Amino acid sequence: MTASEPAPDGHQRHHPPREDPAVDRPAARHCPLSLTIAAPVRMLNLELPSHPVYDAAELLWFDDAERGTGMLAFLTRHPDRVVDHYVQPGLRLTPEDFHVGGGIRSWNVTDIDPARLEIGPDGVVAAASFLDVDGRRIELDIDDRDGRQRRRSSLLAPVSADIELPHSLLVAWMPTFDLVRATDPPATIRIDGETVETHRIPLERLHRHRVIKYTSDLLIVEVNRDGTRELGTGPGEVISTPDGRGIRAVVAARDGHRAQLLLWPPLPDPTTLRDGELVTGRWGLKVDETRLVAGPWSARRSADRVELDLDTDTPWRPRGLPFLLWALTRVVPAFRKWPTTYRWRASVDLAGPPTVAGSWERTAETSIW
Repeated sequence: MTASEPAPDGHQRHHPPREDPAVDRPAARHCPLSLTIAAPVRMLNLELPSHPVYDAAELLWFDDAERGTGMLAFLTRHPDRVVDHYVQPGLRLTPEDFHVGGGIRSWNVTDIDPARLEIGPDGVVAAASFLDVDGRRIELDIDDRDGRQRRRSSLLAPVSADIELPHSLLVAWMPTFDLVRATDPPATIRIDGETVETHRIPLERLHRHRVIKYTSDLLIVEVNRDGTRELGTGPGEVISTPDGRGIRAVVAARDGHRAQLLLWPPLPDPTTLRDGELVTGRWGLKVDETRLVAGPWSARRSADRVELDLDTDTPWRPRGLPFLLWALTRVVPAFRKWPTTYRWRASVDLAGPPTVAGSWERTAETSIW
């Protein structure tokens, strides 16, 4: 969308420059925003529509100096979508970093054997076996490799569509995404010795895909994690206007990937606002070269307090997807609409050492299925 194009609601809006913000600017001292990007992980995710206890499962494979090497498995329970987590010994993970669905039900360090999640040019191999908190054996065995190069796409994962009480704006971006191919023998998921079905797409004999999603590089980006902190101490590199009084962007980079929280016009340093002054604009989140989330921002000062709001109003617009994935994002609206259902409200206290306290809330419910 260029600066002359109408916004989705039909109104003209200003848009940020297409180029990345310059980095040779003095940093605003009192930035109230924060941004992080984690090292990429491998991921495999599936839904279990017919199981009486669980409705989804996910495997994550970590391999970095900060968190270690190994597997984390999620099992999500219905109807309240609380999550049991199973962590291989030796992984250095913090439960607060994995607040998804209806929240954490249990956090378990346990043996997972086998524990395998490998993704190659021609498919995925996944294997896991462990006991859940109720003593059921959970087993997963998938191998859809066929020796042929896969054509993969990019996808915004709808994980945030299911987060009821968000602790941040969590964006899960998959630059290389695919669905498991239907194979013989088929992908197998067993719980307590019983085979469990996953979601299927109609006409599977024609398209030969299962609704089992995987990626070699899941990128987790978080905007403005909840809490109170000293103004200007949040993670992320602040890119300022030439005079240092405005915030053009907050940038976070990791392992060759880059996230940018862009603001247009620049957000003023809250300490520079006059009493009673109201300023507004728009913001957007860009990961690598793709814009994913956008909406309006506003800041209003009243005496020694600045109220700061970030809203979301722009659905994700997938581009370049093969027909099957395009159809999936149309049939399941949460893929496109969840980025319009988040709102951040923060208060900047200027009475003493400046602090910012903020929290996210959901403005509407969205369901993956």
